[in-house]
Amino acid sequence: MNSPTPRPPRLADQLLEWFVAPHLLESLQGDMHEEFAWQVERLGANQANWRYWREVLGFIRPSAIRLLPQANRPAVPFFNVDQLRSILNVAWRNLWRNKLYSTLNVAGLGMGLAAAVLILLWVQNELSFDTNNQHADQIYHVTNTLGMGDEAWVWDKSPLVLGEAAQRNVPGIDRITRLKKPSQGLTFRINNVPFHEEKAAFIDSTWFDTFDYQFVIGNAKQALQDPNSLILTESKARTWFRDPATAIGKFVRLDSVNLMVKAIVRDPRPNSSFQYDVLLPIAAGLQTADQRDNDRNWSNFNYELFLQLKPGLDPARLGPKLTQLYRAYKKDSTVTASLLPLTAIHFDTTIQNDDLPKGNRQTVLTIGLVGLLILVIASINYVNLSTALAGQRAKEVGVKKIIGAGRGSLFGQFLLESGLLTGLALVLAVGLIALLMPAFNNFTGKHFSLDLSNGTLWLLLLGSLVLTVLLAGIYPALLLSSLAPARVLRGINVLQLGNARFRQGLVVAQFSVAIILIVSTLVIYRQVQFVQTQNPGYQREHIFSFSVPFSPTSKATRSYLKDRLRETAGIEAVTSTNMSIIDMQSSHRGSLKWAGKADDFTPMVAQFSVEPQTRSVFNLKLTQGRWFQTDIRLDSANVILNETAVKSLGLKAPVVGQWFEFQGRRGQVIGVARDFHYRSFHEKIEPMVLFYAPGWQSELYAKIRPGATATALAAAEKIWHDRMPDQPFTYTFLDDSFARLYESEQKAGQLFSLFAGVAILISCLGLFGLATFMAGQRTKEIGIRKVLEASVSGIVALLSRDFIKLVLMAIVIASPVAWWLMHQWLADFAYKVNIDWWLFAVAGGLAVSIALLTVSFQSIRAALMNPVKSLRSE
Repeated sequence: MNSPTPRPPRLADQLLEWFVAPHLLESLQGDMHEEFAWQVERLGANQANWRYWREVLGFIRPSAIRLLPQANRPAVPFFNVDQLRSILNVAWRNLWRNKLYSTLNVAGLGMGLAAAVLILLWVQNELSFDTNNQHADQIYHVTNTLGMGDEAWVWDKSPLVLGEAAQRNVPGIDRITRLKKPSQGLTFRINNVPFHEEKAAFIDSTWFDTFDYQFVIGNAKQALQDPNSLILTESKARTWFRDPATAIGKFVRLDSVNLMVKAIVRDPRPNSSFQYDVLLPIAAGLQTADQRDNDRNWSNFNYELFLQLKPGLDPARLGPKLTQLYRAYKKDSTVTASLLPLTAIHFDTTIQNDDLPKGNRQTVLTIGLVGLLILVIASINYVNLSTALAGQRAKEVGVKKIIGAGRGSLFGQFLLESGLLTGLALVLAVGLIALLMPAFNNFTGKHFSLDLSNGTLWLLLLGSLVLTVLLAGIYPALLLSSLAPARVLRGINVLQLGNARFRQGLVVAQFSVAIILIVSTLVIYRQVQFVQTQNPGYQREHIFSFSVPFSPTSKATRSYLKDRLRETAGIEAVTSTNMSIIDMQSSHRGSLKWAGKADDFTPMVAQFSVEPQTRSVFNLKLTQGRWFQTDIRLDSANVILNETAVKSLGLKAPVVGQWFEFQGRRGQVIGVARDFHYRSFHEKIEPMVLFYAPGWQSELYAKIRPGATATALAAAEKIWHDRMPDQPFTYTFLDDSFARLYESEQKAGQLFSLFAGVAILISCLGLFGLATFMAGQRTKEIGIRKVLEASVSGIVALLSRDFIKLVLMAIVIASPVAWWLMHQWLADFAYKVNIDWWLFAVAGGLAVSIALLTVSFQSIRAALMNPVKSLRSE
């Protein structure tokens, strides 16, 4: 019997002898040797040359190089630029080979990066308010407290003369500076064209020495020398004069005074509390004797006062010294002064009726956390798809390890691939940021820009990039680099059950975050709807309001306007009050007296100066007594109390008819008004005294007959210009003012809605990728089931069941977390909605529906595939 002819040596056998370490080659016996030789040929061993192997495997072990014939031995170091280029080529080919998954990863990471950078840009801006000033740690804002204990009333304004007295009498103050913002803005005229500016302020001569401004034209020394000078920001100069360079020397008229533009400064930074476009010297607002006398009175709190302290001085020591100045110059003063650091102003919530922009630290930190979670969700997609696809690259890893590749080198290669994919996502993110920046600025009211020279922007971009590479790349790199070559080549499943469970845990985490955001959005939306639709106790529809600028003739002007408006067709009723009924910030304590009052009881009450017509305009309700009447002279001393005042003051029945002293006038309680919300729903209704004092009233209200809005407004504007031709007619509808009370809550709801949508979309991208992969892995099983007459719906249910279980687990985990977060958020409201169970059911049902729709799309596609093609594909 003839012996079998020996098989000629294959190129694969030669390569095995050249590349595989001897101790590993000895272990490759029998079938294992044949399997590995087949794998080598499959990878392209028939093209036996150094360059091809370097491109395919990325590198060759130095010991393997020494085994090559001398003629073919390359003289290259272990790691060089060519090797890096080779690794990049392998990485790029791998991304291109899996185009669908690469696209899903790039899209998810790009959207996540863009959302995270925009969020973090806003968060960084909020947390860095007023920190850009050179002496920020030495600058303090003077606040003044009226009252004692829980009923203390904190003002951010000070008398003009307090700063001067402090500079003279209090040691340790390096510089004082003041600012006054007109409550109704200022109206300027350029070539007889009016420009009404809300962002205008009077500033001290030391303002630019205390706070950092960048002068485009002019300088700080010359800007405020003349009391009739004017400083504009670049954007305002461009609005008024088109070219800022031509604005210098131009005259602008304010009332009867001509002001000259002396300097142009850069627009305020988004993180500055002083967002003013027009700045004037304080002297420009004190040019009449009445104005000077009014502002130099110790009882008039009209100015923001800032102190720059000498280095090392303890600010706590200055508060009592400023308080002593109040006692020295106004003996009956009960004001207590204190200092608030400049960098703490933005998040301070103790001041009532503050003019400076405020933020909510808890909201900022929460939204910042959401931004990071979106980045994590996007990274989870990469981890899930990379670990799912690891089986397709297991043999590549096995071959590389057999020929000597170390775990560290493989880890670096796969981390580099993650960096390449994340770099592509970064390019997409920058494009999305540039596209969305205008809408983002409009939403936030800031002026962010995609300035590539902005170090903060690059810090956020590169920081997010590094974080994403670490989050998305480390685990897949560790997993792939740890694969055992012997298990790979024996065909043993390299992705153990633990890895599948890890991926499932990541999917649960993704949808948990998404469900928390959905629940938060629903709760915030319900609360905003509640406060906007709840009856506040007064009518706010079809009512517009406006104010008359302060002047010696303002009282006569208000009387003239009211008389003319009452004669106007389309206007049902007109009245005036001392403060807006929407957000009443006028309070009083100390002068209240009534029968049975204890001497040490000095309650704080809201004070609302009204007229006989006020009740009909706002449709206020009385539970006892009557309203004020014009023909009863004693009503100027009488008062009406709200229901809460009757209870908290301890008045005994019958309340109507009891004597009551208020603001030095003794009269009677003539009525009890039903409680109404004169502040936002964040605050409980407190005691209120309604009184009739025409000299106190500044806010005008007009109720329009239904269907006559346009006619009434046109007539009101004509009446206004007949009396004040140089002043623009600006008005606000009461329901718009009411809505602005909850603008921050509305924006929070919109932000959470947007973030929930982004989180769900990114999660769905990952879920779609996993469903596609799993359907591909089970192609043969699906074909066999179809041959055995399985229905399409049955196959879809089979492929979708595991994913739906994960979403249900996410609902269980997310619900208590969402409840706790929203319970904390609602704690800020005195009047709020309940967190009902059906909110979680809606959020869960929405999450399940979205997941089912995402998975079913790919499942139906797989179920409809021809079984013959499915079986052949294996």
